[in-house]
Amino acid sequence: MKKTIAFAGSLILFGLPVVGQAEETVDQKIQQQTERINDIKGQSSSIEAYKQETEAEIKQIEAEIAALFEEKSTTEQQVNKIVLDIQDLEEKIAKRTETLANQARDIQVSEPSSNMMESLLAAESFGEVIQRAIASVTIMNASNSIVEQQQQDIETSQVLEKDLTEKLEEIDANTQTVEKKQTELADIHLNQEVELAALAISLNEEEEKKGDLEKEKAEAERKREAALKQKAEEEALAQQAKAAAEAEVEKQAVAKAEAKNIAAKQEANQTNADVSKTETTTVTASASSIVTPDEAVEEVSSDKSDTPATTSGWSMPVDAVHVSSRFGYRTDPTGSSGNQHNGIDFTGASGTPIYAIQAGEVVEAGYGPSTGNYVIIKHSNGIYSYYMHFNSLPAVSVGQSVSARQYIGGMGTTGNSTGVHLHLGMATGLWSGFFDPASELGI
Repeated sequence: MKKTIAFAGSLILFGLPVVGQAEETVDQKIQQQTERINDIKGQSSSIEAYKQETEAEIKQIEAEIAALFEEKSTTEQQVNKIVLDIQDLEEKIAKRTETLANQARDIQVSEPSSNMMESLLAAESFGEVIQRAIASVTIMNASNSIVEQQQQDIETSQVLEKDLTEKLEEIDANTQTVEKKQTELADIHLNQEVELAALAISLNEEEEKKGDLEKEKAEAERKREAALKQKAEEEALAQQAKAAAEAEVEKQAVAKAEAKNIAAKQEANQTNADVSKTETTTVTASASSIVTPDEAVEEVSSDKSDTPATTSGWSMPVDAVHVSSRFGYRTDPTGSSGNQHNGIDFTGASGTPIYAIQAGEVVEAGYGPSTGNYVIIKHSNGIYSYYMHFNSLPAVSVGQSVSARQYIGGMGTTGNSTGVHLHLGMATGLWSGFFDPASELGI
């Protein structure tokens, strides 16, 4: 009988699905995806930094172009002023030319004679000759000065105009060079944006692949938990079979002992009646102290301690109850959730099935920065139950009706969490009126 039980136990062990190796492979794939994601993020960071440097250089070049345009505008204003000055000089030169011509004409027509010598010879006195000679020389000198001034003004205006023209050409050349560089940088900037967009697409694809692998891992863990549960049930059945076999052996042993006692009694009766009577009394007393097999089973049964069922109609959210933190004041483990703990934390492996503690309607389901993946169910008695930190998005949606002990998600550590667990809360309102679920669940 013992050999049969051991063989059954070995069948249970060999019948358990091998998921550890598969999970290890999935974990390796998840790690590889994480490395790819980090690599893409690193490339994006490098390109983003280079893009910022390019933007800064573009801004600097734009400032240089603006300064060149301002300098060009100033130079053009100077050129315009010189052009106006040249026009003034040309008008002055024209007037001077006219003045010189008038003076020459005045000298020629001031006397009846046709030249200066005749004008001097026609003087009535020597003093008049001197005066006419001095006047003629003065006019000649003035004319020479005017001519020299004209020549200087023309040369000055030409030099200035040439310098400013060269300056404008230089500014144009510098502007073209800087604008060309600006165009090149703009092309680089656009290429960087294209590369960043391509990396963003790749990052999104790799993150989706990682999400699929994490779902695959969660499913594998769920199957493992189911397999372990089945194994535990089969082991329990095997233990029951073993206990039954041992009880049967004990029953047979007791029967043999009783038969032996009866045989001894009969032998004693045959040898001596008095002794037989005494032995019969002794055997009767001994038989009264023997515990029958049925009575042993009752004692074993009475020693079994099952978890008491709740009288308020609520059921457990998990199969195996392991409480790590109860309702009430506690030291904040994360530094961001406060010291008041509005619920009970149940621990377990990632993907451990979580069930609705009573039938109701899903009023919220999704993700929150603090709650992680979560579900809120409103029950017919007006009580709200809260389930937080699922390993993935819940298996139910808003508006869906659920039954008691219906699967709603797998245990995880999303949101503001320090480890894999289920945070179960109960309240009289939506996000208000929280109270201790322990009294309702009987824990």
